[in-house]
Amino acid sequence: MKPIDLSMSVTKSFLLCLCLAVTQQAAAESGTDEDNAYAKKLWEIMRSQNLIGENRIRSFPFEGHRPHGSIQEVIATDAVVEGHKGRLIVKHNYGADKGITPQSVYAADEAQNYVALTIMFQREAGYDEDNHNWFWAEYHPDGSVIKYQGKYLSGRSELCIGCHTTLGGADREILNGKQH
Repeated sequence: MKPIDLSMSVTKSFLLCLCLAVTQQAAAESGTDEDNAYAKKLWEIMRSQNLIGENRIRSFPFEGHRPHGSIQEVIATDAVVEGHKGRLIVKHNYGADKGITPQSVYAADEAQNYVALTIMFQREAGYDEDNHNWFWAEYHPDGSVIKYQGKYLSGRSELCIGCHTTLGGADREILNGKQH
């Protein structure tokens, strides 16, 4: 009988445990009270820049897909939070009405079809270097941060990072369903 080489199994087990530990650490670091407070500051800045609200700046709606709305509208700009200027990507997500199209998104009852607002804000160096210092948040139409599976979607959201890492290329951005 041949001896079993456990070195590869031990190495794989160690790497698996390390990945799980990193994932759990990232999960523990998102959706905190501090993250939600920062998300609230961003909401107010977006309001002051007319990026949200009834009289907000509009862009061209396009067909999207899950996890965002079936119709999306994106604006990329800069914002200043606590003295730091960073890139801000604001995505309005529509899709409550199955028949909604980019052409009808404003003609239909917009409030009824508005699902959520998702944002990415590039924070100061050192915030989350592995993910290009992006802060993520997803809001209800009233500005409150969405809670999904018991966790607020703000900060270093593992859900956002998971998709944007594979689809968003090196900078984690995905605009109009394409890599930026």
